[in-house]
Amino acid sequence: MIYFDNNATTPLAKEVKEEMASCFDIFGNPSSLHIEGQRSRQVIDKARKRVADFIGARPEEIVFTGSGTEADNIAVSGFAFSEPEGAFITTAIEHSAILKPVCRLEDEGRTVIKLLPDDNGSINPEHAMGAIRSVDKGLLTIMTANNETGVIQPIKELAAAAKAQGLLVHTDAVQAAGKIPLNVDELGVDMLSISAHKFHGPKGIGALYIRGGVKLSPVHLGGTQEHAMRPGTENIIAIAGIGMACELAGQHMCDSRLRDMFEEMILASVPNSFVNGKDAPRVPNTSNIGFRGLENQAIVINLDLEDIAASTGAACSAAKKEASHVLTAMCMSSAEARSSVRFSFSRYNTEEEIVTAVEKIRTTVERMRKRLAK
Repeated sequence: MIYFDNNATTPLAKEVKEEMASCFDIFGNPSSLHIEGQRSRQVIDKARKRVADFIGARPEEIVFTGSGTEADNIAVSGFAFSEPEGAFITTAIEHSAILKPVCRLEDEGRTVIKLLPDDNGSINPEHAMGAIRSVDKGLLTIMTANNETGVIQPIKELAAAAKAQGLLVHTDAVQAAGKIPLNVDELGVDMLSISAHKFHGPKGIGALYIRGGVKLSPVHLGGTQEHAMRPGTENIIAIAGIGMACELAGQHMCDSRLRDMFEEMILASVPNSFVNGKDAPRVPNTSNIGFRGLENQAIVINLDLEDIAASTGAACSAAKKEASHVLTAMCMSSAEARSSVRFSFSRYNTEEEIVTAVEKIRTTVERMRKRLAK
């Protein structure tokens, strides 16, 4: 299998697996005062520092969660509970982990403003200024990089404008972590979400950065673990995994070599193909390519038969038949959006895989078009 679906999930790094395995016999409850409990606490403390170092934060500002989705929900709902009159500014191209809680708040009567991207999938800071200035108290939540197109948003500029207005700023950095450098002070954000399995860590563990002094109301109630923001006995094996994954990701940041090679070869060899978001800054591992006249679900299934793993977009929405909300928000026709396939690469992919995959994609698309023409 040639695996080009790394935005959905990544293979576990060998070093991460070894780090997790070293914790299998550490069984104490991290909240216990005895030596077995403190052995577990040391694992958490070590991982927390690794995550903090990865994004330029302090260890006490890191809250471990069960996923990037949970981190997003804690940020959005935690602010909503703490500021009953606060408004929300987001975009029409967010992941459902942001859009669904925000839409529920809108149904409950909260003010929600959704910014639209330009044709390349970017949010224009100048166009966002009117929305930002219209809010006296609220949360700006915008993803760092889009999970479908890879387009990087101007978070630094947007955050500066929002902070000048007195708003809090959260960014969903799930698809940016491990692909571009992240520093919470340089970005100017108050909260930031990541998920380990997007950069060769284990599934079921994420983290939420909460800047010191930011007050959120807990979404879950129970014990005092994770500053009472995510109560429940910690999963130290997964936490050890995200810590090591962050350390490795900081050492092995992605470059665009394979993506650029892939896109150049596809555009040169597959007629009526196009790259979505190609004129905007993008994370270096993501390529969203349309094949006019075809349906993306059929393309993905046919490529799977050729031992190539790709996707139509977000894995959690893969079964949906409607066009991507991200691509249609970019003023793309429904037909072109439904013809688009996401290919995403990791540090474990090779140039040889690119060459092999491009030829299989070319022949697959050609075969599918010939069938439709009959």
